[in-house]
Amino acid sequence: LGYGSSGYSTGFLRAYYSFDETMQLALDGIDAYKKWGDYTGLGSEAESQFTDTGALWMLGYTKADNEKMVERLSKFGVGSEVMDADDVAKKWPVLDTTPFPEFTTDGDLIEKEYGEFSAVHEHGCGHMDSNLCLSDMKKVLDREGVPVHMGTPVASFDVSTDGSKVQGVVLGDSTQVSATTVVNCAGPWFNKLNARNDIKTTTEMLPTRIHVGHKHIEGDYLDLPFVADGYGGSGIYFMPRRQNSQLVFGSVAHRFESEVVDPDDYNHSLDPDIKEDYLTCLFHRLPDLPTHGQIHGFAHMYTVNQDDVHPVVGPSDVEGLFLAYGESGHGFKLAPAIGSMLAQQITGLKTDQWETSAPLDFLHPNRDALKVKVKTHFA
Repeated sequence: LGYGSSGYSTGFLRAYYSFDETMQLALDGIDAYKKWGDYTGLGSEAESQFTDTGALWMLGYTKADNEKMVERLSKFGVGSEVMDADDVAKKWPVLDTTPFPEFTTDGDLIEKEYGEFSAVHEHGCGHMDSNLCLSDMKKVLDREGVPVHMGTPVASFDVSTDGSKVQGVVLGDSTQVSATTVVNCAGPWFNKLNARNDIKTTTEMLPTRIHVGHKHIEGDYLDLPFVADGYGGSGIYFMPRRQNSQLVFGSVAHRFESEVVDPDDYNHSLDPDIKEDYLTCLFHRLPDLPTHGQIHGFAHMYTVNQDDVHPVVGPSDVEGLFLAYGESGHGFKLAPAIGSMLAQQITGLKTDQWETSAPLDFLHPNRDALKVKVKTHFA
């Protein structure tokens, strides 16, 4: 169901994406999460619930660029508006909208003109508890009679002698499980399976260490939206978790997302220098945020597509073997839609609900890399 980074996901959901196809996948996912009880068939017994926060995208874009995004979102039925500094100050007085200064490696201030502040306020965004979603899905599988083997690693794919067709998997204890269809959705561990059968894609994915911090908040800070801060030299996001009075913060800049790791051997703690960098950015944006209290955090992994920060979803060159990894930070958001995409590809069928309408070959493992302006998980 999920392992490692799956449970670490902050579970944020949004429609703001560079490509219409990704926006459609995200909205298909949001629809399932907002109707989680119906989607899972658990009704009121579903543990996870959607929490609406909205999102403020202050990424340093011009008003004209932001107006174009508002128009795109509108075409997909998503409400939003462009906000200037006065608009933000009136709605969220605790937010500072001045650009975060940039410095040289020697600590000297870089004189730079960032342009007039402009942001997009996207409506209908929010988050789910990823751990509770996993718990709910376990109930669904139990109900449907689908066995789940815990603590049972897959050691390799079982393929035909000539390597052309998958026949199942071999578990860590050497048990063989026969199957005509296998999906590699092993996240950061994907290549430990692929490499044994020389399975390749046209884009490169790497397991990348990502840092997340959180601190206690009260009052007006609990009413903040999700904020993506790329105005000036910042590069962080933050969002309130009202249920436990925490402010969660992490990265939207490449400088925080470049450490490639072995998924079986990496430091799970928040690095002190990363924490200091995060907090410098955070306290600039929230200047009256109390500085007392502990900062907690951890490090986990994204499987980052180095070429276009989008996943691969679809058939491999081995008959019956499908690939679904490289989500680059989009995984939880897109999961219901990716599940639909895989199901349609494998069965050739499409049901009348909970299906994505995005093109099935959009994320094909052998596609040409998508053309993105910025290679972060907010592309």
